Amino acid sequence: MRFISLSQTATLQSFSYTASLNILNRYKSELTDEEYKTILKSLSSLAIEGIYLNEKDILISIAQLRGEIELDEIIKLAKSA
Repeated sequence: MRFISLSQTATLQSFSYTASLNILNRYKSELTDEEYKTILKSLSSLAIEGIYLNEKDILISIAQLRGEIELDEIIKLAKSA
């Protein structure tokens, strides 16, 4: 699955740690344990600061872990949003 293409149509927003975790868990069956744990750590660290990952953020994180997108492309996406 190309997660970067899914991120183009992602719509779920998140305003809490629980909501972000629920979004991540929607994709858990498609992730390796390492991918899941990596994103969970990031999600948890950001939540401590009051920043919550939405569906697009999570899909881009998966895509980056899988080499579907590079950091410079992520920056371009963020600037265009």
